[in-house]
Amino acid sequence: MRKYLFWVIAVTLVSVLLSSCALNVFKGLNTPTNTLALSQTAVDESNSGNFAGALSSSMQVLNTVSNGTVPSTDLYRAVVLSDTSTSARNTLSSVTNFLNTTTSTSLALKNTAEAMLNSINGTMKLNAVTLAASFISFYQHSQSVSVSSVSASDSTLVLSVIKLLISSSHNLQLMQLLEALSGTLIRFDPSNSNWLLSEGIYSTFQIPIILFDSNGNGVLDSGDQIFQYLWNYQTNTFKTQLTSQDYNGIIYNVQLQTYNNIQKSNEVYSNLSKALSDFSSALAAMINSSSNAQTTQILTTIKGYVDRLELAMYAVNGLMISQIQYLGDIQNLIGL
Repeated sequence: MRKYLFWVIAVTLVSVLLSSCALNVFKGLNTPTNTLALSQTAVDESNSGNFAGALSSSMQVLNTVSNGTVPSTDLYRAVVLSDTSTSARNTLSSVTNFLNTTTSTSLALKNTAEAMLNSINGTMKLNAVTLAASFISFYQHSQSVSVSSVSASDSTLVLSVIKLLISSSHNLQLMQLLEALSGTLIRFDPSNSNWLLSEGIYSTFQIPIILFDSNGNGVLDSGDQIFQYLWNYQTNTFKTQLTSQDYNGIIYNVQLQTYNNIQKSNEVYSNLSKALSDFSSALAAMINSSSNAQTTQILTTIKGYVDRLELAMYAVNGLMISQIQYLGDIQNLIGL
């Protein structure tokens, strides 16, 4: 009887072990295929406008690729609430940290980064190519203004650019996530002008948050000092018309948060340097692929400005930035 019992136990244990091994083997074989398929599903959902579904699928992929480091949380909800919720911004930061530290070359990661970038863009209306086109249109407008009206045009142009930067920047964690997603895609495709442009744009959009976040919550909102001149508190919307008083207030009354703050000044310097480098590379790629003479001329002119600014950055450092108190001081420094 004991001998029989011994064999029953032995057979049971071996069966359990074999079943467990078989399950792990098949799970190991199926996971890469399933993960890649799920990442493609995320891309398809993003392209069809199902941004919530795309971000949900993307988080499942990241959870697998990161070996559980990135939790399968509701990223869509975190993105939507990121301007008002600290926990939502913490969720964005956890994804950003993984993207900035991983060396994975998984195609599933590339697909997921693209799906996430497109989905967040679509949800928050932050498409980098569209935003870049807005800046180019500002440049074209400034070139068409007669010499006699340069002063008025300058103030209008500066206000338009500031308003676009402030309205698009949202919170630091969201911009950092978008930059990290763009950087991930650049790692897979270093010469892609869209990804280079994206990284440059989202690096740029971190700068006004650092400069103007006077209440220190990492978000550009109506409680920050600059909104006194940009915001209609009765309608809770940006002003449609900005006056000369608004302009003077923004330029000479709003103290920059980098003033006497070397850490924030170094962050601005780092973001600006990265943005200029990305813009130069992206513009070079766009010029090489352009077949329209007028477009090529505009892009070449803008690249000339960018390259001169990039060269000028060698004479700038965080300490110098920390000594600038108002935007007007920046204008005087660079001769605007």
